[in-house]
Amino acid sequence: MRIRNRQDFATGLFFIAIGLGAYWIAADYPMGTAMRPDTGVLPKALAWLLAGTGIILAGKSLVADGPHLTEWAWRPALMITLATIAFALLVDRVGLAVTMLVSMTLAAFGTPETRWREYALFAIFMVVLGVVVFILGLGMPIRILPQGLSWR
Repeated sequence: MRIRNRQDFATGLFFIAIGLGAYWIAADYPMGTAMRPDTGVLPKALAWLLAGTGIILAGKSLVADGPHLTEWAWRPALMITLATIAFALLVDRVGLAVTMLVSMTLAAFGTPETRWREYALFAIFMVVLGVVVFILGLGMPIRILPQGLSWR
C-alpha cells in the first residue's frame, strides 16, 4: 500500500479525527425518533459525514496521484487561532464591539497582504452589523462596550 497523494491522505486523516472527535462529544446527546428528532441527530450526522468524507479522501489518496504536501503556513493558522481564543476570552469582559475589533485585527495580521484602510472600513461595518444582528436583532445578552462605557 503506497500513498500516492500525501495531501489528500493528510486531509482525510484530519477529517476522520475531527469527525470521530465530534461524534465522541455528541455521544450522549439524545437522538429522539424519526418523527421527533432530538438534539443529537444533526451533530452525529455531520460527524459521520465528515469522517466518511475523510475515509473517501484517504482511500482516494492510495489510487490517484496528486501534489506533494506543501510547506505549512504557520502565521495564518496561528493568528486565526489567537483571534478565536481572544474572542472567547474577551466577549464577556469587554463587550461585543471591542471583542470583534480585537479578533478581526489579530486575524488581519495573518497575512502581510492586509490593506489596513480597507480593513478599518470593513471592521467598522462588521462591528455595526454584529451589534445589529446579535444584540438588537436576536436579543443576545451581550454588552456592546466595556462595562464603564456601555449604554446596554
